[in-house]
Amino acid sequence: MKYSRVISVALTLIVALMMFSPALADKPVQFDSEGNEVGWSSTGCAKISSGTITDSFGNTLQTGFDEFGYNYQAHLFLGTYDSSDRQWGNGYWGDQTSDYVDDVLMMKWSDEWLANVDCNGDGKLDRGLVNGTVGGISKGWTTNHVFGDYPVTEADEANYVYFVKIGYTGPGSPLWGSYTEIQSVYNDPAAGETGLYYMTEPGLGTFVQH
Repeated sequence: MKYSRVISVALTLIVALMMFSPALADKPVQFDSEGNEVGWSSTGCAKISSGTITDSFGNTLQTGFDEFGYNYQAHLFLGTYDSSDRQWGNGYWGDQTSDYVDDVLMMKWSDEWLANVDCNGDGKLDRGLVNGTVGGISKGWTTNHVFGDYPVTEADEANYVYFVKIGYTGPGSPLWGSYTEIQSVYNDPAAGETGLYYMTEPGLGTFVQH
């Protein structure tokens, strides 16, 4: 079933992007018109613009969108499953044949999920930023929005749209022990799958623990 496979791939991606790095972080104190952090309470943490923060392959991160579709400063990804592992032509974590590899993927996340600063000097972005302290595990929330297609015959393709919200809800939660799926929407007219699959209370902030 396409829906089950999409969910499995999306959740695997979120797990793969989660790293651990405890630290003490600067607290955001100034935001631009789009809600992005542009000022912090001190200068003790390295910023992306410093050129000292790298990805897992050793590539220096930059402000704005990079070639893979990540904009870490704005907490945004707009690319494909192929580029989500920060490698082109490798498929989705080595899977080069599945039909979802070239599907469009948009991800957003809160500062608690993945900050845009490095405060422990390991050269990586910090996770779990809450009231100036990084706990080392992604908190807050993240969303995935997928726009894809798949073959139904040799000549025809079907389109689908999938959206999921996931939030940190503390130990004992149903997803990976610390998280909860807040909302799931799947539309695939060809498969007869349409609409809301799951939803908790509206919004993110009132439901997600910090």
